[in-house]
Amino acid sequence: MDQSVRLLIALDVNSLDPDLKKLKINLSKAKNMEHRWVPRELWHIPLCQLGEMGQEKLQQIYPVIRSEIRKTSSLNLKLRGVWAYPSQERGRLLWIGVQYSKELRELQMGLVKELNLESEDYRPYLPIVRLKNFRDVSDLLSPFKNSEFGKIQIQKISLYEMTSGGAFPTYRKLNSFDLSESGTCDLSL
Repeated sequence: MDQSVRLLIALDVNSLDPDLKKLKINLSKAKNMEHRWVPRELWHIPLCQLGEMGQEKLQQIYPVIRSEIRKTSSLNLKLRGVWAYPSQERGRLLWIGVQYSKELRELQMGLVKELNLESEDYRPYLPIVRLKNFRDVSDLLSPFKNSEFGKIQIQKISLYEMTSGGAFPTYRKLNSFDLSESGTCDLSL
């Protein structure tokens, strides 16, 4: 029997070091706001969800992924503001806004098209904090809406396995490879 996993393709962002001290302090002072920071080594900007996929299907899409990343050199993206998903009035995920550059748009749209995925409204974001329950975080985030976190150069794309288990899903990086290089990446699970 073929084992299935839920996968996503994302940009690696683990080298980023934004100044989030004030947000950490505000979160620690907030009453009844159970939360977890996404571990820095797993920071990523999601590009597309692959859903559940067995080993055989994964091996079939590998050449498609490799072909698409060859078209993209490193990305330079601006990071600005801290926001909440699905809304600030009912936030469950806090994220940093990411510039939707032409190069990022071409990479994301190319992957969606070539992998025959459903095209959805895409908005790049960097998840940083998960909340246990939906909360109004408007007051918490208002000081950070216009915060500038600088630019980050993205040079790697990764394949992640996501396991949902209650309020705090876990991510495991399966493989990474450099943009614009074919690489020899073993995508076995």
